[in-house]
Amino acid sequence: MIKNNKNIWLFVLATSISGIFTPHASAQTPCSVGQRGEVLWKGSWYPAKVMNVTNNSCYITYEGYDSSWDEWVEPRRFRAVFRIGQSVRILWQGKWYSGRILDINRDSYLVTYDGYDSSWNEWVESARVSR
Repeated sequence: MIKNNKNIWLFVLATSISGIFTPHASAQTPCSVGQRGEVLWKGSWYPAKVMNVTNNSCYITYEGYDSSWDEWVEPRRFRAVFRIGQSVRILWQGKWYSGRILDINRDSYLVTYDGYDSSWNEWVESARVSR
């Protein structure tokens, strides 16, 4: 936990600078490269992995299918589905870390990082969580 103003300013400075140089998910992006989720195709949801992200679209590959099925999908066709207690990967500062879902509020997830104390717990959008 941050306990004094000096630490707060150092934290703000570090996260601001690293955000300039580190690609990360934004609230506008429904997915992140490397994220796993599900894609709606002809009325059914299929497991998929995000390979690229551009202009609010996700380029995905379907798990268990060859690359001829890879496609760009709109946000309404991609979803990340998690439950409380589930082990997940969490995107932080451009890298994926192991953790767990502690709570869910609509499309936000309270996560804890494996090997880190609870001061690192945070609410993240679905683009930062993957199976």
